[in-house]
Amino acid sequence: MRNLIRTRLAGTAIAIALTLTACAGGGGGGGGTSANGQVLRIGSSMPSFPNLDTGGITNGGYEGQRLIGNNIYDGLTRWEVSDTSQPRKIGPGLATAWKVSNDSTVYDFTLREGAKFTDDTPWNADAAVYNFDRYMNKENPAYSAAVIGNYPVLSRIKSVEKTGDYGLRITMKQPYAYLVDDLYNVYMASPTSLKNSGAKGQSQHPVGSGPFKFSSISSQELVLEKNDKWWGGAPKLDKITITLLPDNSARVAALRAKRVDWIEGADPDDLASLKSAGFVTTQKAFDWIWGWVLDVSKKPFNDAKVRQALNYAIDRKAIADDLMLGTAVPETQTVPQANPAYDANDNTYTYDPDKAKQLLTEAGYPNGFQFSLGYISSGSGTMKPKAMNEALQAQLAKVGVKVNLVPTDFSVMITSIWVNKKIPADWGGYNAPFSMGNLSEWGSFNFGCDGQSVSHYCNRDAQKLMDRAQTTADETQRLALLTRAARIVTADAPWLYVVNDTAPRAMTKNVTGFEQPMSWWINFNTISMS
Repeated sequence: MRNLIRTRLAGTAIAIALTLTACAGGGGGGGGTSANGQVLRIGSSMPSFPNLDTGGITNGGYEGQRLIGNNIYDGLTRWEVSDTSQPRKIGPGLATAWKVSNDSTVYDFTLREGAKFTDDTPWNADAAVYNFDRYMNKENPAYSAAVIGNYPVLSRIKSVEKTGDYGLRITMKQPYAYLVDDLYNVYMASPTSLKNSGAKGQSQHPVGSGPFKFSSISSQELVLEKNDKWWGGAPKLDKITITLLPDNSARVAALRAKRVDWIEGADPDDLASLKSAGFVTTQKAFDWIWGWVLDVSKKPFNDAKVRQALNYAIDRKAIADDLMLGTAVPETQTVPQANPAYDANDNTYTYDPDKAKQLLTEAGYPNGFQFSLGYISSGSGTMKPKAMNEALQAQLAKVGVKVNLVPTDFSVMITSIWVNKKIPADWGGYNAPFSMGNLSEWGSFNFGCDGQSVSHYCNRDAQKLMDRAQTTADETQRLALLTRAARIVTADAPWLYVVNDTAPRAMTKNVTGFEQPMSWWINFNTISMS
C-alpha cells in the first residue's frame, strides 16, 4: 500500500479493457499456450505502475509486491505459502540458513550458492554487502531516498559484513527479533546494473534474481518473462503480462471477452455469473484489514467510549454477506483471522445500536456528532470502497453520527498518510486497506507509542508488550505477547473494525496449478496454462 499514482475514471478503464488484444476461446477458456508459449495475462486493480526499483515497488501496494516485486526480485528470505491452509511462514530465499544470537543482535546468514541475477552477475556475499550499502550509505551513487523509505528495518541495522564468500553477518543496533521476518521484501538487485545505471536505471529496467525477469513496460502494460536460470527452478509460465484495469467492471469485461486470463479483486456481484459461465473463482480469508483509522488526537475520537460506540453501531455481517456477498468476513477485533497472533476469544464488537447510543450519551454526545473521513476511491485491496463506505455512513447515521465522505486519489492518500504520516486537519480519520502481516510494524505505524502512528494512538501497556516481543527470540512466546497487546488495543478501539478481505479472484479454466493461500503473496512458479 504507498504509491504516487493517479486513479483513472471508470469509463477510461472500461475503454482500456475493450481495446486489449483479443484472444479466442469459449466459455471460461481463452489464453493458454500460443506461438508465444505459456502466457498468463493478468488484469490488475493498480491504477498505475510503481517505481520498479526494489523497495519502490511497495508504492504499488501489496499488489505491486505480489505481481511484480516478488517475481522480479528475491530477498534473503521469502514468505512461504505452499501450505494454503495455514498463515504464511518465513522460508529461505537468497539465504538458505541463519543463526541468531541469544540477545537477537547478531544474525549470521548462509547465502545460497549458484544463484545469479538475470544479467549473469553472481549472487554472493559481495553482492549482498553492496546491496545493503546502496540502501544504507547516502554516499553510494545508487542510493535512493524513495526506495529506502519503504525499508524502515534498515534503520535498525548497525553493520553488514562479509564472513566468507557465502557468509553474511548483520549486527543490529539493539535487540530485534523480527529481522528475518522483515527481510522478505528487502529485495536484492544486480550490483552490475546498479553500478552501470544507478537507481534511475533500476526503476526503469530492473535487474533482479527472481523467477521472472523484466521485459517491457508501457503506461498500461508490464511484461515479465521467465528466468530459466532461477535457483528455484524455471517457472512453468513463459510470460506474465500485467494490465492496469483499476475499475472493477473493466476487469470483469476484459475477462469475459477473454482479453485477460486472470483478474485481481473480482467484483462480488459478478462472481456467481462468472462461475456459471465457466470461469474459475477463488477466495480465502487472509491477513488484510478493511476499516477506518480514527485520529485519536482530535475530538471526539480522543474518547474511547466514542470509538467503541462506532464499533457497536455498525452491522459488519450485513456488509460482509449482503454487500460483499460473502467475499469478506466480519472483523470484530484488531487481529485478522489469518494472522498467526489471532485469538478467537478476543472477538469483541457486535452489532448493538442501543449500546452505541448509550456509550455516546455517556461520552457527552447524546445527539451524535459529525466529521469528515477520506477514503481511497480505487486501487490495490480497496474492495468496493464507495458502496462500503456509504453503507457505514448510513448505519452510523442511525445513531446520530453524520459522516462526510471524501473520495480520495490513491496518490493523495499515500502521500498524506504513509509518506507524511499525517491525517488531513479536516478529517477525523481515513479508510484504507492494510495488512497486519508485518508483525514488526505493529508497534510503529499501526498503533505504537514511538511517534510513528498516524492515528496518534498510544497505550503504554500494549507498547510494553510489543517492546518485549521485539526482543523475544522464541516465536511462540513472541506471538503470545502480540496477542496480549492486541487485546488491549481492541478494547481501546482506535479503529473502526469492519471486515477482512478474502481476495476474490476470477480466471479462465485454462489457468492451472493455482490454489489460493491465506496470504496476499502468490507463488506463480507452479501456475501454467492449459
